[in-house]
Amino acid sequence: MQFLGTQIVSYPLLYQIKQFWPHCHLRVVAQDAVGKHYLILPWVEAFTQADTLSEVYRAMDGDADLVIALHFASDKYGIAAMLKRPRYRLGFKNQRVTDVVWTHAYRKDFSQYMGLANLRLLAAFKDFDPAQAARKCVQALATGAETSVAEVVLMPGGGAGDYKRWPIQHYVALADLLKPALPPQSTFCFVLGPDEAEQYRWLQSLERTDFVYLMTRPLNDIATAVLSAKVVVANDCGPSHLAQFAGVPYVGVFHQSNREWFWTRDTSLDVVPSDGTTEIKNVTPSQVFEACQRLLSN
Repeated sequence: MQFLGTQIVSYPLLYQIKQFWPHCHLRVVAQDAVGKHYLILPWVEAFTQADTLSEVYRAMDGDADLVIALHFASDKYGIAAMLKRPRYRLGFKNQRVTDVVWTHAYRKDFSQYMGLANLRLLAAFKDFDPAQAARKCVQALATGAETSVAEVVLMPGGGAGDYKRWPIQHYVALADLLKPALPPQSTFCFVLGPDEAEQYRWLQSLERTDFVYLMTRPLNDIATAVLSAKVVVANDCGPSHLAQFAGVPYVGVFHQSNREWFWTRDTSLDVVPSDGTTEIKNVTPSQVFEACQRLLSN
């Protein structure tokens, strides 16, 4: 299954809603046909695809006590909430006309990690620790997994295009740099999706006994892998957010700095090209190795 970052960054929020209100009926409304990404979660009862204002209005249950609007670039969710008037209306303030609709709000900051911003929005209504909630979400997803443990997890995905993909050859070079710094017999787990079929075939052709693969595996297997890892290295891809939520040592490789998709904290470092370009291939394995060493030494 292909996991998309825009959906995954909402998972800790959905988890925390169910911790606050375990018996609530939780419906996700989205403009695209992404229901499969939400209905696999144990916290979501229903999904509705709604694009137009009238569709969004109809999708909002008239008996709902709480509506949370994560979409910050359209007024239609605020207008629908104003017309339906649930008791509590949560949304981002983003200098829009409908900012006045929200009973509880959080100012949108495009330099803040999106997954954290979603949690801070809920915390404006009921206080909790966002980092703890994010990690517990990953722990809950890991239940029932059947994956083996690897010291290093590598995520070379990037469904948005090659500009987000650090070359697979660089990942292999990084593994070779890391091996002397790890215990003997350490393994490297590659997390791959349907867009990485070519890279998967190439990796298999290497016949490396220290490489293991999670190819199009379910969320619980990926969650278990990141929780067990000494360090995770990833492109800007959907599964990378599970590693960031888990709070494990994490190195993000980007073509340019992007704080909206990177959780800046003590356990994480981002690496971008040092030559002034936005070519992700110009990030060297040595740069990423040095970032890994810094995190592993803490």
